[in-house]
Amino acid sequence: MEILHLVKSKTSRSQDELIARAARSWDPEFPGRMELPRKYAAVCRETIVLAKSKQKDPKDILPEVCRIRGIDESKVIEALYALALIIDEETYPSKRNKGMQAAITLKIKDLLTRLR
Repeated sequence: MEILHLVKSKTSRSQDELIARAARSWDPEFPGRMELPRKYAAVCRETIVLAKSKQKDPKDILPEVCRIRGIDESKVIEALYALALIIDEETYPSKRNKGMQAAITLKIKDLLTRLR
């Protein structure tokens, strides 16, 4: 089942970038980076290693690694999509928060005018 296109359409990050970032989760060389569950991070690390050895893109190798490890590929994709959302939220704070801030500001101004 080919579902890799879902991540690409939902975020500005490429699948290869997401797999590389996920591979650094739980890696001792990157302390404090625990963005994904360990098993998905391990799958992504193996994907990166295998992709480099075969000189292919990680997104092309991911289904093979999932099949070998017996992990549902869709679960890994969901984890990568969640990681993309986390990265995007860190990089670009959500419009929802800005809208909420504007709504609160309007309510406060309204309350202040009533109190005068």
